Amino acid sequence: MNDTREPIPAPAARWKRALIPAMGFLLSLGAMGWAVSAAFSPKNRGQLDHLRDASPLQLISMMALAAVSVGLNGVIFWVTIHKLHKIRLTDVISTNAIATFLAYLPFKLSVIVRVAIHNRRDRVPLITIGAWFACVGALMLITLAPITIASIWIKDITLMWWMIAIGGVALCTIAGSSIARFFAGDAGRQRLGRLPIPSKWLVGDGATKALAGFEMLGDYRAATVANTARLLDVLAFAGRFMIAAAILQLPISAADALLLGGTYFLIGVLSPFGQIGIREAGTIGFAALVGISDAAAGTDPDSSPIALAVVFVTAVEGAVNLVCAGFGVVWLRVDRLLRTPQAGAYDTDE
Repeated sequence: MNDTREPIPAPAARWKRALIPAMGFLLSLGAMGWAVSAAFSPKNRGQLDHLRDASPLQLISMMALAAVSVGLNGVIFWVTIHKLHKIRLTDVISTNAIATFLAYLPFKLSVIVRVAIHNRRDRVPLITIGAWFACVGALMLITLAPITIASIWIKDITLMWWMIAIGGVALCTIAGSSIARFFAGDAGRQRLGRLPIPSKWLVGDGATKALAGFEMLGDYRAATVANTARLLDVLAFAGRFMIAAAILQLPISAADALLLGGTYFLIGVLSPFGQIGIREAGTIGFAALVGISDAAAGTDPDSSPIALAVVFVTAVEGAVNLVCAGFGVVWLRVDRLLRTPQAGAYDTDE
């Protein structure tokens, strides 16, 4: 029986695809509104008063840690691609600063801009960029998994926590890089050919660029530097929550701060609708789920003191990210990049 239905016009299809992230962003704004409402609940008036007593050193430390996170994530992207494409570290950090600020917005604008800059300006093929991002994502999971397990299991930052976290990250890094090396290069392609994978996926220039991800991940030195930077980044997130808790006089342990910082970071990365709102509401919910100190989390999620700490961290981070993005735009001359057509732009075969 022939299908007599008319195909959806292209413009209508585009609007339909745009509607979902737009609705998701509206939900994100609603979640942010709830988080702010919980933060500024009358029950948190005492904690709000403590904000006025924050010392300049505490505020500067929070801002410095937010800026450090931008730089560390730039280092992670730089070191993973450096073996294949020689891009200046300052350029990658500047690109990361712009993308980090745009991550607050929907439609994955941060990813689009990051891809556009590296393809148009740095001449990295699109397929290679995809493999690059996959490598960074794999390294992130390799690092966060042992830290999360150690924090949930030990419940405090002790010698055992450091042994499990750092030892786990080291072992996972070695294992992940070893597996990637096994499938890297021509010998690795032959091994992949013995797996139930369509042969057309393993031939041609496009396959070579895609399989470069194994070469990036299989570089022990790059993986070690990247995961060390990620570990420091997680500690920087935790540090921000510890300082915020100290300012607000909330009894949050170092392990709690690590869990909050890791959750805050991971939700922001995974959210398809922009990280604003979803990240804050998710972190507040996670605090209640895993049993962060009752005195800090409170019994009522609509007036949780943790909400005030999360919103405070977001406010400081947003201001820092805006400044860093401004420096990134100036450094990369993004205005010139947008005005001047680049030869071979978006060329996947370059």
